[in-house]
Amino acid sequence: MKFKPQKKYFHIGLTIFLTAIAIMIAYFLFFRIGEIKAGLHKINAILAPIFYGLIIAYLLTPLLNAIERKFVRPLFDKENWSQGSDKRDKQIRTLSVCLTLLIVVMILYLFFSSVIPQIYTSIQSIISQYSVYTGNLNKWINSTMQKNPEIARYLSSLINDFSSEADDFLNDIALPAIKNLLLPNMNDILTTVSSSVIKVLMFIWNIVIGLVISVYVLAGKEKFAQGSVRLCYAFLERSSANRFVDNVRFTHRTFIGFLGGKVIDSAIVGVLCYFSCLILKMPYALLVSVIVGVTNIIPFFGPYIGAIPSTLIILLVDPKKALTFIIFIIILQQVDGNFIGPKILAQSTGITSFWIIFAITLFGGLFKIMGMIIGVPVTAVIISFVERITKTKLKKKELPEEPGKYLNVGKITEEGEIEKFVYKKPERKKLDKNNLIVKIFIAIWHLLKRLFGAIGVFFKAFFEKMNTKKKNKASKTEEAPKDDNKENVNNV
Repeated sequence: MKFKPQKKYFHIGLTIFLTAIAIMIAYFLFFRIGEIKAGLHKINAILAPIFYGLIIAYLLTPLLNAIERKFVRPLFDKENWSQGSDKRDKQIRTLSVCLTLLIVVMILYLFFSSVIPQIYTSIQSIISQYSVYTGNLNKWINSTMQKNPEIARYLSSLINDFSSEADDFLNDIALPAIKNLLLPNMNDILTTVSSSVIKVLMFIWNIVIGLVISVYVLAGKEKFAQGSVRLCYAFLERSSANRFVDNVRFTHRTFIGFLGGKVIDSAIVGVLCYFSCLILKMPYALLVSVIVGVTNIIPFFGPYIGAIPSTLIILLVDPKKALTFIIFIIILQQVDGNFIGPKILAQSTGITSFWIIFAITLFGGLFKIMGMIIGVPVTAVIISFVERITKTKLKKKELPEEPGKYLNVGKITEEGEIEKFVYKKPERKKLDKNNLIVKIFIAIWHLLKRLFGAIGVFFKAFFEKMNTKKKNKASKTEEAPKDDNKENVNNV
């Protein structure tokens, strides 16, 4: 007689087997987390050029599409180049990729050849004339202190306290730490510095390799897209695949819209800052404008990050213009935040200021500067997904989808009607005045009322008396010159 296992027991056994495997995998991951991190770090280092290439290709895709759609393809159609040829699309794409890379290289070359030398000259000038600038700053501080002796005394006492604390810190903590930690570990420090230099060179090398990889990705980006969508529809249900593709497109629009808009916005802010600094005759206008424009890419906190070093640079040269620059930066950021930014980034994120601050704080703490840049679009995508899921759930329950209808909701009936919340004051129990505790509190309350009333009468009488004394003194001082004039007339 053959043994035929029932489906029920087979599923139970399979569930137990898979659960045991999951427990073993979790145990392995928990106790081998260090080795797993090291392995992931090694894989990340190996695949870094590919990651950089994909990022470069992704950022250059809008420019490539615009060049191909508006210039190269119309040129081929107008000149009837390669009509009927199978290689026509490939030739159009090759020429578009070459023009895209040429434009990017020219922009970078113009930037580095015109802006970087002036920035280098400005920094060199600041370093060479540092003693002159500090002398001018000291003169300005001394002249300001002479005009305000009270502030001078306070600042001198503050500086003396700080200098004594600084001397104690240097003599008791800093110098012994240098002797005990820095000198014995000089070999380790040199090793760390050399490894940092090697990391910088490796980063540059990975960028170069990534640029080469990005050319191949841009040349065949349709094939990558076709393959990805094909896999999606092969392994997912049709409705799930439709939602996934739609969400990926929305994520792409959000990222490209925000990053491209932010770069344009920062460039406009940098140019406005440069010409305004020239009009206001600010020192090192180009250096200051580059700092302001670059840091403006970081949402919300970027303008303040750029304003601090720029103000310090101007403060060294001309302290009076530093205050003017601060006022100008505040006005510029208000113009950018209320007029320029909303026009460019109106359709990019659509999230409130609270979520922008939240995204910058969270992602900046996790991924530093890059996190502060990409945190806002990532948060916008997450909030949009939550909004879409919420609307879908509400639609299934036949409830209104508009957020404004959920303000002051008391309850929603089974028919879907919204009843507003009406506040009702809670009924208070009347106090039993015959209760001993209530009598004590009432007595204390009456006593306090009399006490505060007496204090009020006392202060009122006191201030009236002071006012009458002041009036009497004022009248005496006015009568005194008149008496002197009478005596002078009698003597004559």
